[in-house]
Amino acid sequence: MKKRIRISLLGWVAMAIVTGIALGKVLPAEVVRIFVTFNALFGNFLSFAIPLIILGLVAPAIGELGKGAGRLLVITTVIAYGSTIFSGFFTYFSGSVVFPHILTAIRI
Repeated sequence: MKKRIRISLLGWVAMAIVTGIALGKVLPAEVVRIFVTFNALFGNFLSFAIPLIILGLVAPAIGELGKGAGRLLVITTVIAYGSTIFSGFFTYFSGSVVFPHILTAIRI
């Protein structure tokens, strides 16, 4: 009896990437544009759906905690939004300090 070779999810992803690169080099631009459009639409759908999936999984779990679950949810939300705001401001201010020095050195 022949043993089936099992390929992990990471293996499938790697094969899909290699196949996509290879086909992108040989297929006509019109065909590649169809795949690029699908990729953009699917990416937008994932960007929309993933937070809803996370909310759907986390909210019931926090609700099952019982007493103090609301406080825990508020703390988690404050940490999440606080880190997002902090990273946004940090990126903006570090970029406004670093980029002028880089861009003036490149001017011709």
